[in-house]
Amino acid sequence: MADFLQSPAPRTGGEEKSEHSEILKRALNAAYEAENRLAEQQRRISQLEKVSVTDELTGVLNRRGFVTQMKGALAAASRYKEQGVLVYVDLDDFKPVNDTYGHAAGDEVLRRVARVLQGNVRNSDYVGRMGGDEFAVLLTRSSWADGLKRSETLEGMLNNAYVGWNGRMIPIRASFGIQAYSSRDDIDDLLIRADGDMYKTKRLRAELGAELGAELGEKRTTKKNGEKNGEQNNRAWNRTAA
Repeated sequence: MADFLQSPAPRTGGEEKSEHSEILKRALNAAYEAENRLAEQQRRISQLEKVSVTDELTGVLNRRGFVTQMKGALAAASRYKEQGVLVYVDLDDFKPVNDTYGHAAGDEVLRRVARVLQGNVRNSDYVGRMGGDEFAVLLTRSSWADGLKRSETLEGMLNNAYVGWNGRMIPIRASFGIQAYSSRDDIDDLLIRADGDMYKTKRLRAELGAELGAELGEKRTTKKNGEKNGEQNNRAWNRTAA
């Protein structure tokens, strides 16, 4: 009976050290796994946040993301007395592209527009697709003169761009509206003003196009009548000479 009541043999220092090392190892592994899970969770949250502000088709900001950046730009303008320029872009005759070549071709046109705009702005600027065939560019820390010049450059590049589709070249045409902003501006009002300026440009272009078309038609008619009269005069002269 006495044998059962004997105390366990004391552990050696080596055994205690080994046990402590094992406990520490398990604790470190648990901390490492928890850190990895947290990093993965943060990565997924970051991905979801990016997806929520990115246009799936073109890869530029969607309307929500663009407006968020506008809020930050206007806040910076207020804090640091900065200025900037908002450019609004609307594609001309986009519906006929979809009707003639199909929506896949229209999607490629939209992607091409996004690449042209995104590829020709600074890292501090923002490009967004506002919906449908409308885009916007925010030129931060930019004077009116500089913003106007850069907007004209973007307009020239975009209106000289093409998309190759099934052996055909689809021209890209767009109308631009431009508005300067400062710390006093409201986002909704700024967007409305830029959109309105863009539609003024679109109407003016349509009117000039109609006038130019009429003028060219008149010139063609005059030329045709002149050629016809010349032929009649030549025939009359030939008959007289005969």
